[in-house]
Amino acid sequence: MVAHSGHHVRSWGLWSLPAPALTFFLLVDAAAVTYALTILASSPRVADLSTAATLCACAVVCIEGARRVERRRRRGGALHKDLQPVWMIAAAIVLPPTTALLCVILLRTWWRVRASRCIPHRWTFSTAVVVIAAVCAHSTYDAVAGVLGDAGWAQHQVVTVATMLAALAFLATDALLCAVAIRLLAPTSTLREMFGDSADLAVDAVTGGLGCLVAAASMVTPWAGVLGIPITLAGQRALLLAQLESEASTDGKTELSNFPHWRQEVEDLLDRARRREARFAILLADIDHFKRINDTHGHLAGDHVLREVAARMRAVIRTEDVAGRFGGEEFVIGMPGVDVADAVGAAHRLRTAISGSLLPIRPAEAGADGAEVVRLTISVGVAVYPSDGTTLDQLLDHADRALYAAKAAGRNRVSRGQGIEPDVVALAQPTDLDAPGQRRATVP
Repeated sequence: MVAHSGHHVRSWGLWSLPAPALTFFLLVDAAAVTYALTILASSPRVADLSTAATLCACAVVCIEGARRVERRRRRGGALHKDLQPVWMIAAAIVLPPTTALLCVILLRTWWRVRASRCIPHRWTFSTAVVVIAAVCAHSTYDAVAGVLGDAGWAQHQVVTVATMLAALAFLATDALLCAVAIRLLAPTSTLREMFGDSADLAVDAVTGGLGCLVAAASMVTPWAGVLGIPITLAGQRALLLAQLESEASTDGKTELSNFPHWRQEVEDLLDRARRREARFAILLADIDHFKRINDTHGHLAGDHVLREVAARMRAVIRTEDVAGRFGGEEFVIGMPGVDVADAVGAAHRLRTAISGSLLPIRPAEAGADGAEVVRLTISVGVAVYPSDGTTLDQLLDHADRALYAAKAAGRNRVSRGQGIEPDVVALAQPTDLDAPGQRRATVP
């Protein structure tokens, strides 16, 4: 059994991490373990156990009550931000270090037992982060309460300010340690990817606020923490709102914007371009002979090709551009601040990204001799505001006619409706030389 456990630990993905990330993970884990062993050497006070038991019971009720919501969020691929820290923040503020640490470890263990999937080294690291965050929160509360008390502040003022700063210390410590880990794992990460967007920060703010309320109520009587259960469960369900909005505006096959949402976004951008007298471009792209993919390889293979095309499209456009699925095998891109030359250049880059390489027909399978691939081409129609139209419908109509002209000229072309636009690079031609281990199906 011991040998089996050792082999299991050695198989963790932790050991394959880059050296800086591995070192940071191990240091955080070691710091949390060292602190825990030091604190747990002293026995918890019996007087604190009722408060600890109440907070843990409330947290377990919330974890169990939100399980269906959390499964729904994970299936949707949402960033996993929840309200579980509410109870840990309250425990760190209300309870002495030994009892607070027991609450944190118990709740993290319960989450691990009830989780359907869990990557061991990530769970270990996130638990260590929570332990350190709880330490910072408790230390902040004690320090602030002592300073304000000595300064003659009223008790309710001391509790309010110290509780808020303690919750802030918990959330800031958690965010900072996680941000460092993300940066070490992905050195090109942006601040938004490291710390989250406004929606993530809003979840943290709600978590901190609820933690303060539960802590304040628990100071009056241990059972007052029960009042936080319905609020926390309602907040957990509210976290689904952003995901449901995203799903309602996203094309399920390509994960690009669906056309109604794309139209709304682009109408706003076009209005801004009118007010600023700026340029705006529309690209309308269509996969050539896509029907042959579905007829030859099946619709599941066709769906996978659509996802691959969408991924390559996202890779070549700018962050401010808005890409969407127009319908079928057609894609549309809105490009603010782009003139004719830039729009045509972007269209050729998009065409080359698709036509100049092979696309897998279906997801790669482990142990397969080689992925079945296909060479596709696309045609792109271009329209630019205001010369090709002043409304979105006019621009789309112009881009559609330009796309038809590109198709009529032999496909794998870019057109603005006034002839075929020349590329600075010769049109990519299919080749018979494929990478080793690949099976190719050519769709001209």
